[in-house]
Amino acid sequence: MKVDRQEQDDARRERIARAAFELFARSGLDAISAQDIAQAAFVSRTNLYRYFPSKVHMLLAHFEKAVQASRDDALERLRAGANPQQVWDKVTARMADLGVRYRHLVGAVGQAVLGAPPEPERVGALDRAPGDGLRTALTLAALVQPVLLAMQAQGRLRPEANVQMLSVLLVDAFILALLHGGHRDQREVLRDWQDRFSLLMHGALAPDSAARHELKH
Repeated sequence: MKVDRQEQDDARRERIARAAFELFARSGLDAISAQDIAQAAFVSRTNLYRYFPSKVHMLLAHFEKAVQASRDDALERLRAGANPQQVWDKVTARMADLGVRYRHLVGAVGQAVLGAPPEPERVGALDRAPGDGLRTALTLAALVQPVLLAMQAQGRLRPEANVQMLSVLLVDAFILALLHGGHRDQREVLRDWQDRFSLLMHGALAPDSAARHELKH
């Protein structure tokens, strides 16, 4: 049976992103060369450039896949009737754990998502700032949005609250916390995120909702 060309391309792209991430996770972004990644992914250096114009693109591709898996899990739990707050706690705990475990990669992801300009010394072909940081930001917002929509459907958020905008604000606040919080462990990340969540959500919560009561305690 002939394998579809698109399926081959998708499989190779995923293999490159996974191999790159494994190298980045061990040694950091700057210590890994294009040749290192090509060898680990069993592709030529030419093919590497064909699929990804930069190392940050490879990192974001793997990161987006992990976020999408978390979103699928959250949606499945919400459809099954899970409490939105419990789903939110599970999502944030996983992201906080990843943020602490791979803290040496958070800067690259954060700069891409928040649109920071590239550092002057990182202007090589495989180090240019990616053009799809916006896509990653939207992927993260899409992870948050279903939980907020479920809260709104339950009357825990004001009906006029702009959930899309609120999702983007929360993502930006959480990334900034990871970039500048100096957290030592997952617990500190979650505590910081809860403070930011409470501040941003305060005006969006319905006046008599259980969520507002929870934020006060």
